[in-house]
Amino acid sequence: IMKTPNKLDPKIVSLLQTRLKFEYNHHYFYQSASNWCKNVGFKLAGSYFENESTEELEHARKLQQYLVDWNVTPIIPVADMPKFEFKGLADVIQSAYDTEYSVYTEYEDVSSKIFEMGDICTFDFLSFFRNVQKEAVFAYSDMINLLEGSEINNKFQMLLLEEKLFE
Repeated sequence: IMKTPNKLDPKIVSLLQTRLKFEYNHHYFYQSASNWCKNVGFKLAGSYFENESTEELEHARKLQQYLVDWNVTPIIPVADMPKFEFKGLADVIQSAYDTEYSVYTEYEDVSSKIFEMGDICTFDFLSFFRNVQKEAVFAYSDMINLLEGSEINNKFQMLLLEEKLFE
């Protein structure tokens, strides 16, 4: 008689499924930011945010593969699709910072719960995401610091700063 392979605890699957939805939602956020930036002439920022969008999809794939590796078929979530409206490049950067910080705290919270549940393997797997989020928070924080004292509503000044912001 063949034994059925073990699966992840359903509570952990649920936590990872929630993360999967976040990754898809953030993919759409960054794609919207990219489209907005390109449409108003911030081509470097548009390319930067397009890359961010692609990275979010890679994160979603990584989560899905982990679930599959543990004999769980991931459920592809329906992404929340709010209309993203940006007031300027500084607003896009602030929104990205807020998004990344939110995701950072979510991964910290989920990791803590999984650690308490005793699944050290999944906790270790999530270290990749915690590190990515930490680095993203630092990067957007640096951008916000660079904008300090700038006339963020002056498009010419923002175009001049764009290269420094997105190098």
